[in-house]
Amino acid sequence: MIYVYAITREPATPDVEGIDQTRRFGSTSIGGVSAVFTAVNAEGFSQEAIDSRAGDLEWLGAIGYRHQAVVQDVMKKTAVVPLRAFTLFSSEEALRAYLHENAEMLRKVLDRLDGKQEWTLQVEVEPQRWSESLVARVDSLRELQTQIDSAAPGKAFLLRKKLDDEKKRASHAAEEALVGEIERAVLEKLRCETVAESRERRDGAFPQINVLIERDEEATLHGVCDQLSERYANEGVTFALTGPWPPYTFAGTMNDER
Repeated sequence: MIYVYAITREPATPDVEGIDQTRRFGSTSIGGVSAVFTAVNAEGFSQEAIDSRAGDLEWLGAIGYRHQAVVQDVMKKTAVVPLRAFTLFSSEEALRAYLHENAEMLRKVLDRLDGKQEWTLQVEVEPQRWSESLVARVDSLRELQTQIDSAAPGKAFLLRKKLDDEKKRASHAAEEALVGEIERAVLEKLRCETVAESRERRDGAFPQINVLIERDEEATLHGVCDQLSERYANEGVTFALTGPWPPYTFAGTMNDER
């Protein structure tokens, strides 16, 4: 079988270990696009074999780490369409057939990604300070707070309980609005593509914004992150910027076994 790491503009040989812990890489080109791969044992990488090791975190982690290292290395040499781990083709002939059939589409994607990097801007909120900031963000909560400020003690007690309940309900919508504000702020400063991912999409993890920028815009992105940190510090919002990554979010996926 053929384990494929990335589609590339030009043939490239990685300077790191492959998923089999060797440096025996293959490359094939057709229609103006290339692919970097490792030939692997069909029995060891059949769907049944992979499924049987679904709980083997050490093995899966090692594959993922080496896969990422190869793509990161190739990205330094040429434009890449990075592929997800365990992108498999039944043979080199099947891979070449795929490249031939999809060459025009792949060339367009490579043109769009050429010279660009993906960065991740993770948005984190400190629960208590974020809850307190909702009153300033949400009209209905602000009105409740005004009633509390002027109410008698007994009524104020009941209104505060109502305010706490309303904050819980308002927090989700307010967080989505926050991410939208941040995404717009990034787009105002950078010529880039963005993809925002909510908590739901990330299975409850903090939301994040994936950013595709030109290589020479890295300093600008860091500056934008610093400005956002100052702007939202009083609301308990912090930011973690990581990258550069291969442009997985902006390249699409090819995960089916061929």
